[in-house]
Amino acid sequence: MENLIMEKLFEEAKDALFLIEENKCIKQNNAASELATDYPFTLEKVLEIARGEGCMLHSTMEKCLDCEVRADWDQAAFPLILEDSKGRQEQFSGSYTVINQQNALLSIRRLALQDRLQQVIQNKRLIEYVNQAHENERRALSQELHDGLAQSIYSLMLETRQLKWNEESEDLATKLQKIDEDFVALLGEVKQLAIDLRPTALDDLGLVPAIETLLHRLTETTGIAIHFIPMIENKRFPDSVETITYRVLQESVMNSVKHASVDELWVTLSEQAARLILAVRDHGKGFDLQQMNEHSQGLGLLNMQERAESIGGHLIVHSEKAEGTTVTLQLPIQWEGVK
Repeated sequence: MENLIMEKLFEEAKDALFLIEENKCIKQNNAASELATDYPFTLEKVLEIARGEGCMLHSTMEKCLDCEVRADWDQAAFPLILEDSKGRQEQFSGSYTVINQQNALLSIRRLALQDRLQQVIQNKRLIEYVNQAHENERRALSQELHDGLAQSIYSLMLETRQLKWNEESEDLATKLQKIDEDFVALLGEVKQLAIDLRPTALDDLGLVPAIETLLHRLTETTGIAIHFIPMIENKRFPDSVETITYRVLQESVMNSVKHASVDELWVTLSEQAARLILAVRDHGKGFDLQQMNEHSQGLGLLNMQERAESIGGHLIVHSEKAEGTTVTLQLPIQWEGVK
């Protein structure tokens, strides 16, 4: 009788339940069968994630780029991303319970309502952040135009007016040379401002050359060695994919430069399963992601996540104190909204 009751509870459980024996499923309930039909996945990959041996990002892929998005998850509740037959992704929560030396129970459920409410709150915070970021960008641009370009132009205007009263030819040649040098510097300021607003290399040459140009400039200005490993050919991607990849890279690298206290960074770019994968890794100070979100200090990360999700992509940040940080961006190369 007791066995029949347990059998019924197992079959009617709302969570997807898999009874595991030596890495193989020997029994699953109705919810598990529906989950496996709606979200085809490799059981071995999920078990690797549950044991902290696999990659949360590449749980739906046959191969992983060794992106180091790994952790010793609490087996009572570990994050999981599954993909349906149409390529749409959804977040789940899994648990892994060892029964005895041979058997274990794997449970998978969709995110709880509380988690979804938390996502709504984060989205509201993100909207506020984006609005404030736009205002900050306008303020910075206005200040740059006023304190930089406007002052340089005014200085050149005064220098050219002084030429009217210059009677010594030798002194005139020196001042003309000085004015010429100032014009060259002013032109450099204008070009740099234009690059910051929209990198021309991204439009003219493509993503890989634009990244190489950006990282070379950042290496020169910060002194940090940035190792870029492109694992794809130099080809064009949809404009939104290239732009989001570039901006997420830019923000990720600057976060490491400002906060990680490192002298080296690693950037990889690859293409896997019709997705563009960007990874930015440092071995710096690291941080507690959950604590940062609770104290509303992770809005820059939310901004990057919103950029990715706007075209059906996903951003994963893995960080541990004193162990470093890895930011992994994956974007669909083709989808209905990408042009």
